[in-house]
Amino acid sequence: MRLAELTGESKEDKLLLARLADKQQQCEQRQYPVFSDFLDARQQALAAAHFGRHYSYAFWGGFAEAERRLMIFLPDYLDFADWQQQDAVSALAVLRAAPSARQSNLTHRDYLGALLALGINRGKLGDLLVQPDYADIIILPELADYLLLNFERAGRCTLQLELLPATILQNVQPRTETLRLNVSSLRLDAVAAAAFGVSRSRAAAAAAAGLLAVNGLTLLKPDYALDEGMKISWRGKGLVCLAEIGSKTRKNRIWLQIEKYI
Repeated sequence: MRLAELTGESKEDKLLLARLADKQQQCEQRQYPVFSDFLDARQQALAAAHFGRHYSYAFWGGFAEAERRLMIFLPDYLDFADWQQQDAVSALAVLRAAPSARQSNLTHRDYLGALLALGINRGKLGDLLVQPDYADIIILPELADYLLLNFERAGRCTLQLELLPATILQNVQPRTETLRLNVSSLRLDAVAAAAFGVSRSRAAAAAAAGLLAVNGLTLLKPDYALDEGMKISWRGKGLVCLAEIGSKTRKNRIWLQIEKYI
């Protein structure tokens, strides 16, 4: 059973899919690439399940492991590799925001909160790549002028801004920690419990409460069977990827390699 079939679709989901269908039709009629605003992991999973393999599309957020990505509908004559080589750079921009105060310790929440306070739609913003001395904010180019004029502060710090080309994202690598664990089964509650260091009953309760998501889709069933490559998020705790399913131990437990995003 596909993930989308386990979650259902809300009114907001249906509106999103209708907007994406309009984008697809625009691409088909005019025969040029058309892309959406940035989608989160759940929205991407819903879109992929809805459009299936019947249309030519791809997701792109500036680098391979980006969480928030555009959905690009492509005409018949153009594949994603060609689009990525020719036009991907112009589809995105990067705003580097550096706090004036040293050791400001600004967080992802500080930068994002300040942006949303300006009335920016979250769909216009991609990933926020926070470093100790600055944050690189992936944006749609249409936002650049407005943000350069108005994005003055985050937290208690004034900001120095610089607009950079999306080519600086080519070498971005996510920060992860590799965990080697063994579990009794590939059930969602068993893997989540091991990955996040809690009891299995607590992980099952988190699933029932809607706190666990797989590939962006909230799952209420703790017995959902996971596959290699799936990403599991726990609201308030973080994100992990089931990178590798290994052999069994002598006690019939399963070795896993987990990549934990930090």
